[in-house]
Amino acid sequence: MQLTYRGAHYNYTPGGAEADREANVFRALRPTYQLHYRGTVYAVDPNVEPRRSVAQPVGPLHYRGVAYSLNGETFPTSRKAVPVVPSRPAFNRKAASPAEFAAVHRDNLYKNLQHRLQVARDKQDQTLINLLERELQQIV
Repeated sequence: MQLTYRGAHYNYTPGGAEADREANVFRALRPTYQLHYRGTVYAVDPNVEPRRSVAQPVGPLHYRGVAYSLNGETFPTSRKAVPVVPSRPAFNRKAASPAEFAAVHRDNLYKNLQHRLQVARDKQDQTLINLLERELQQIV
């Protein structure tokens, strides 16, 4: 077969059954070797044919309200509408004073600490609860 790559012409003859047999003989001669990665040793046998991954169908995906799927699969589109909750207006950094920045920062710290305290109470971790309550007293 005549092929051309970047202006260079060459002949290519694909190997038949004979070339496959030679490749199998060559593959059978290769020894097993080990790879080391982060303290774990992996044994690699080049004589074993690598497994081909089978593409699994992926469930329905949504991006910004648009449904799509991978691998050409189609799925029923029964999505419940999520009510849109109006958010508070964006914080205007240019018009804010340092005192307003400090108040917003303190509110964010307080909300984060309240969430962490609730998670600690759910896990019943008394040591962490005590630490977070002390931290809460420092913020308030």
